[in-house]
Amino acid sequence: MASNRLTHANLSTLGKKGQARLSNSTFGIAGLGGVGGIAFELLLRAGAGEIRISDHGFFEESNANRQILWSSRADGKLKIQSALSRAISLSKNCRIIPFGKITACNSEEFSRGCTAVIDATDSPDSRKTVFSGCSPSKTPYIFASALGARGMLSVISGAHLQKNHPFLKKNSRAQKCDHALGPVANTIGCLASQQAINLALSKQVIMFPSILSLDAFSKNPIAIHSF
Repeated sequence: MASNRLTHANLSTLGKKGQARLSNSTFGIAGLGGVGGIAFELLLRAGAGEIRISDHGFFEESNANRQILWSSRADGKLKIQSALSRAISLSKNCRIIPFGKITACNSEEFSRGCTAVIDATDSPDSRKTVFSGCSPSKTPYIFASALGARGMLSVISGAHLQKNHPFLKKNSRAQKCDHALGPVANTIGCLASQQAINLALSKQVIMFPSILSLDAFSKNPIAIHSF
């Protein structure tokens, strides 16, 4: 395990064995917006060994309120370019594999061998494509979405990784990650990265049919309930 300024502070919590497991783990992040961008940053800082990233979008000023990879210099550029630059500035030990757009042809390749895949894409079609890539290899799929003042998170794994999963169908209107409040999108992204870390460390996760819901304007903003 390569020790560096990012991973050293984790040792008191994770121990050398836990940190080594993260350093030998591969994660996939589909979508680098408000949810996926912060998840990417935190997995980098956690000392992930490899991160596969997918996004074919460009930054624009409307991203400024919630997307940590956005900056005035990055405006108008590919999100993947910004992620690669960010990775170089933060960690020399993490291998970043860019995929561009996730398609039916490359979704299985994207997820195969990953400890977990975080799906932070912004449409029902892209969600289904990412999920279908996880299904054959039984790669744990982390559903992470934010819209407005609300967000949702759940880990789908094992026998639940079946085609036409009812959760994806039922929540087809709640799968966008655009136009969310910054704290909402970033909170869901933070929690998604922690779920990915927990999977790498064999810790408990919010496993479907359990679902975490976030409503920023509610008296009880975070709740875990059953599907």
